[in-house]
Amino acid sequence: MELKLDIYDKKEVKKTYTAETYDIMFGTVEDLIDAIDFDKIQSGKNDELIAAVAKAIPKAFGLIKPLLKDIFDGLTDDEIKHCRVSDIAKVVVNVIKFAIVQVSVGASEKN
Repeated sequence: MELKLDIYDKKEVKKTYTAETYDIMFGTVEDLIDAIDFDKIQSGKNDELIAAVAKAIPKAFGLIKPLLKDIFDGLTDDEIKHCRVSDIAKVVVNVIKFAIVQVSVGASEKN
C-alpha cells in the first residue's frame, strides 16, 4: 500500500512524501475509529469514507499530526499546515482500510 501526502505552496505542489507500508498500532486505529461517525456511512465508498474522516479530523486532531509524522519520515509541523484536509483524509482512510484488512486476515488465519 502506497501512502502519499502533498505539501502545497498556495495551489502548487511543493513537495510530496510517500510511504510504502505502515504498521499502525491497534490503539491508534481504535482512537481513530472512535472519532469517526460510521453510522453516516452507507455505501463504504472512498468518497463517503473520506468525507467522514475529514469531518472527524477536528475531534481526532491530536492523533492526526503524530500519525502523519510517524508515517512520513521527516514531515514537519509546518509542512502539515500546508497540506489539504482532503489529502490528509485520504491517508487516514487508507491507513484505516489497511488496518481493517490486516485484522481480517489475522482473524481468518488458522492457528
